[in-house]
Amino acid sequence: MQTRCGDGSVMICGILGKDAETKRVGEKNAVLTKFSVKVGERAVEGVDKKQAVWVNCTAWNDIGKAASTLKKGDSVFVIGKIRKYLYNGNDGQQHEGTELVCEFVSAVIKSLLPDVPYSENAGRNEQEYSGLASDEDLPF
Repeated sequence: MQTRCGDGSVMICGILGKDAETKRVGEKNAVLTKFSVKVGERAVEGVDKKQAVWVNCTAWNDIGKAASTLKKGDSVFVIGKIRKYLYNGNDGQQHEGTELVCEFVSAVIKSLLPDVPYSENAGRNEQEYSGLASDEDLPF
């Protein structure tokens, strides 16, 4: 899934294809974490199989530290800004790359999820919500 916001930010949600890679760079020893998220699939003309759509993500400093724990197969939600850059490829030609510079990263790690399916309301019952205000009590 991918969505563009009014301020130019992009939101994506998907699955990591491999573990995030973290290193320290520059004079300030900044944390840099890179990872790729599969956000969907698209049809390829003349081929029966669909091709995966990947978004390369870059996270810096505190967000990079948080993203450093991401593992292959994790579901992630990312918000960031698209950055285009030029690089020299192995073929000696100049190419344009695109990445999502992360402003927010959140992971849902399967091992932390309860075994109860979401549709069963995770074991909650109506009594837990009995103390909530009615619509008449709300100031808006």
